Amino acid sequence: MKKLKFLIKYGLKKRVGRKAFLIANIVIAILTIAIINLPTIISLFSKDEEIKPLEVYVINEIGEPNLLADLSALLNPQDGTVLYNFTALDFADFTEEDLWESKDMDLVIHLTGTVENTQIASYVKDPMQAQSIFSVIQYVLISYQIDNYIPPQFANPVVDPDFESPEEQMGLSSISSMLVLPMFILITLATQFIGVDIIEEKSTKAIETIIASVPANIHFLSKIISSIFFVAIQGGLVILYGVIGTLIGGATSNMSGVNLPAGESSLLEYLAEIMPNWPVVLIISLLFMVVGTLVYLVVAALFASMAVTQEDYQQFQSPLMITLVAGFYIGIFAPLAGGYGFMKVMAFIPIFTPIVAPVALASGIMSVGEALIALVIVLIFLVLMLYVVTPVYRVAILSYDQTKFMKRVKDYFKKGFVKNGKNKS
Repeated sequence: MKKLKFLIKYGLKKRVGRKAFLIANIVIAILTIAIINLPTIISLFSKDEEIKPLEVYVINEIGEPNLLADLSALLNPQDGTVLYNFTALDFADFTEEDLWESKDMDLVIHLTGTVENTQIASYVKDPMQAQSIFSVIQYVLISYQIDNYIPPQFANPVVDPDFESPEEQMGLSSISSMLVLPMFILITLATQFIGVDIIEEKSTKAIETIIASVPANIHFLSKIISSIFFVAIQGGLVILYGVIGTLIGGATSNMSGVNLPAGESSLLEYLAEIMPNWPVVLIISLLFMVVGTLVYLVVAALFASMAVTQEDYQQFQSPLMITLVAGFYIGIFAPLAGGYGFMKVMAFIPIFTPIVAPVALASGIMSVGEALIALVIVLIFLVLMLYVVTPVYRVAILSYDQTKFMKRVKDYFKKGFVKNGKNKS
């Protein structure tokens, strides 16, 4: 037990005390603070930009000649700023396709009937843009027919078939960034940590002295545990950077005079608004991070034990990194592309689950029950990995074979299980 503790402390000190750890954390801190404060940063750089007026085309068939002028007077500020441009349009000259394809038309409003009994149809690219106009139209029509008031009848807006809510897209993008990026960084750092550590010991032949003092399975366990402690330290630092980023965002917003809507001064506040169950999502995401990191660490330790040099290890870990990057891209882009079914399937595949499942849960693609089932599947997969990897690690850690990649893997697995079978017998 003492030897295990010594190996864990030695491995942890060797990584945390290096300049590379300090430099990596400076970069991570800057990125974390910048991502959290994206709304404030965007507002700082865009507050002086010219406001593009909304181009509203009105098909006026109710016989009221002052309608457009009255709408413009009520909706545009008195200081001369133009927020809404109203243009008359003949119904014979309008088709829905013209609106969807045009860059100069934002919405079309079609008024039929009479002033006293008006029916209003609308064609919109963004439903949110029409709400304020509809209320003003109703007010203007009331002013025209005070004596015989009949509320105008609004038909359901015809929405652009390609419309995607910017708020929803921002929400999904924010969820993906806040969950996928930290996991990707932490797992990458952890796998590099364990790989470099083992390779250094093999390349200097120190591994022979270590294995002579402790069994190979204890050495393997010490590497996994020290890497988990490393991930815990790094994860705590990322949370600290997030808190600092939130505080900086609030202070910057107050000093710069940027007034953002409540709950939108940082991505963390925005996510809390759109994701009320964030505590459950956070807890389950942390569980996925721990279990998922263990899975990748076990595989990384296996590949490192088979390698002889750093270049050798880079070749061995290529499949692992490709898998990790694939999970990263699925977590980031699948929600934005509408690939919800594909993402849900990937969330149950153990090698992708640690990164994909938390995003699927936060996006509502998976329920809490389904996320827990996926977590159990990953745990079972981890137990199987440990059962398979441990005997192979015992054989490979003291070997300096430099044959081709696939042949080496095949030989180590064969020797590992043959030796394991003899030991049991």
